[in-house]
Amino acid sequence: MGTLGLMQVTSPNLMLRLVRTCWLSLAAALAATPLAAQVNVAGRVTITERPGERSTDIGNTVIYLVPTQGASARTTAGRASIAMNGRTFVPRVRVVTPGSRVDFPNEDPFSHNIFSTTPGAVFDLGLYPSGRSRDAQFRRAGAFPVYCNIHPRMTAFVVVVPSPWFTLAGADGRWAIENVPPGDYTLHVWHERAPALERSLTVAAAGGAVDVALDARGFRFEQHKNKFGREYDRTGRDRY
Repeated sequence: MGTLGLMQVTSPNLMLRLVRTCWLSLAAALAATPLAAQVNVAGRVTITERPGERSTDIGNTVIYLVPTQGASARTTAGRASIAMNGRTFVPRVRVVTPGSRVDFPNEDPFSHNIFSTTPGAVFDLGLYPSGRSRDAQFRRAGAFPVYCNIHPRMTAFVVVVPSPWFTLAGADGRWAIENVPPGDYTLHVWHERAPALERSLTVAAAGGAVDVALDARGFRFEQHKNKFGREYDRTGRDRY
C-alpha cells in the first residue's frame, strides 16, 4: 500500500500519539544535553595613593567583563536612579547598560539643575524642585560625569558598560561577578581617579580569582565648569 493509502487508514488518535511521542523524545534529548556551566569570578582591587593618603572611595570602582569570543555579551536596557540628597549625588557611581534610563529624584528641600556636557550623553534636565524627578537616557558605552548647575561640588558618574557581567567593588575592594560562562574575556576596571585598566582573562569552568591594582598618584582635582562652560560663581554661597 502506498504512503497515501497509509495516511488514509491511520486513525487521528494514532497520529496524535505518534506526534506526542516524537515531542517527548526531542524534549528528553534536549534535557540530556549538558549546558555550559556558569561560574563566579571574584577578586580584589587596590588603589595606590600618594604618600600619606589613603583610599576612601574604593567602593566606586567598576569592574566588568567583555567576551573576546564564545559567550554573547547581549544586554538589556534597564532603569536606575541617582538621588540628590544633602547637596550630594547618592550613589556617586551608577552602572547601567546601553539604552538604560537613569532617574534623578530631588530629595533636597531646594531645587537642582542636573546636566551633562560629555559627548554621547549630553542633556540638561533644567531646574526642578524638591519631590520631583526627571530622567535621562544613556545610549552609548562610556563613563559620563553628571553635575548640578547650582552646586559646583556635586558630581556623579553614570558608567555605561556593554556587558551583562559587571559589578561595583565593596568598601574593602572585594568584588564578585556571578553567572559568567567560561571563556576568554577582557577584564575592565574603572575608577574616576585612576587610568582605566584592561586585562585579558580566561574564565575556567571552576571560576577564578583576580586581583588588580589601580594607580591614583597622578590624579589632580579640577573644578568642572557649569552647563554654559563658565566658572561657577565663587563670590558667595550656593543659592539653595
